[in-house]
This record gives sequence, structure tokens and C-alpha cells, in this order.
Amino acid sequence: MSQVINVAFGVEWEYPVNVRDGPINDRLILGPRVALKYLQEDFTMRSGQAYWAAIGACTSALLGRGLLEDARTRFTIAYAEDMVRVHQ
Repeated sequence: MSQVINVAFGVEWEYPVNVRDGPINDRLILGPRVALKYLQEDFTMRSGQAYWAAIGACTSALLGRGLLEDARTRFTIAYAEDMVRVHQ
């Protein structure tokens, strides 16, 4: 028997996260769907506890199993850790 999994692709955070995309461009991450895509395609660091916590939180938020703002917080922490590693 098949089962339908509802995914809330259109959910967005109350406040987007502004990330550096290249040397002079900024990019707005509006919600968990965009954050998940950014983590999987544009992130320089694809490992570590903060990265996987962000992946999990964004996925949970999209599936309606986690809090939206928790996903935002986890994404922000992973992004900050990535920036520290890139600029060391």
C-alpha cells in the first residue's frame, strides 16, 4: 500500500537568513527548502554535527515534524561554522 508524504515546500521563515554568495553578492535564504538546497549544493563544508543538524531540522520542518524556527537556527549555526572554517 502506498502512502502520500505531505511536504510543505512553500513554508518560509519570519526573517530570512542573509548569506554571502561569492566575494560581493549576498543571497537571501527564505526558508527550509531553500536552506536545504543551499546546504546540499553550495555549502563548502558538507560534514560535521552542525551541518547534519541543519539538514535534519530543515527536512523535519518541510515534513511538518519540526519547528520552522528551529530549522532557521540550525541553518544559521551551520552557516556560521562554515564561514569560520572558510576564513581560517
